[in-house]
Amino acid sequence: MAFRFALAALLEYRESLEQREYLALEKTQQEIVQTQIALHQCAESRSAATRRREADLCRGVTSVHLQAAYEEETALVERGEKLRAQLRELQVRRQNCLRAYELARRNRELLDELRIQQLDAYRREQAKREQATLDDVFLSRRRRGH
Repeated sequence: MAFRFALAALLEYRESLEQREYLALEKTQQEIVQTQIALHQCAESRSAATRRREADLCRGVTSVHLQAAYEEETALVERGEKLRAQLRELQVRRQNCLRAYELARRNRELLDELRIQQLDAYRREQAKREQATLDDVFLSRRRRGH
């Protein structure tokens, strides 16, 4: 008789939940990295726009060009603020995903540990049965020999 874990379907379900939570965590982490890159690019664009505006001021530009430069910088500042807010939200979501993943992992590990314990008990029982069979064979041979 082969070992059969009675809760195998539940273990598979818990494994799939753990995998789903891990993928959600990984996706959120990727979004965080993308947002950090966008924030960095936004800061670089803002610095470049500021340098261009300052260079234009030194050369002397029309007020229309100067107004456009300020509007560009303002738009970049607003974009940076939105990206920082998005980053904060993503970090909160990552913490929630991490907690969900850790819970799913613990739940799966509990069932996995139970399966291992039951498998070990099954193997010990098998070994006892095999030893009992060998003992019976030995005793029956010994009795025939006398």
